[in-house]
Amino acid sequence: MKIESFILPTHWASAMINGDVTGYDDDDIEAINLFSDHMVKEYGRCWCLDVTDDNGFLKYHDAETYGILACDCSTFTFDITQR
Repeated sequence: MKIESFILPTHWASAMINGDVTGYDDDDIEAINLFSDHMVKEYGRCWCLDVTDDNGFLKYHDAETYGILACDCSTFTFDITQR
């Protein structure tokens, strides 16, 4: 199994693990969708295996490209194994 880890907003955990965007605002949903689209384009899948709440408040993280400002972040681990 090949895995890749990203530092992402902690509040994305429910969306990444469960696919549940209930309670997210439109900007967060758009950013999550853009990240997921990038993962599928880059790795062929977007399957989150684990979230480790270990990074605290960060200005620089891997969701910055998608318009997310400084926030509490965690390490998200994804299975990127090619099928």
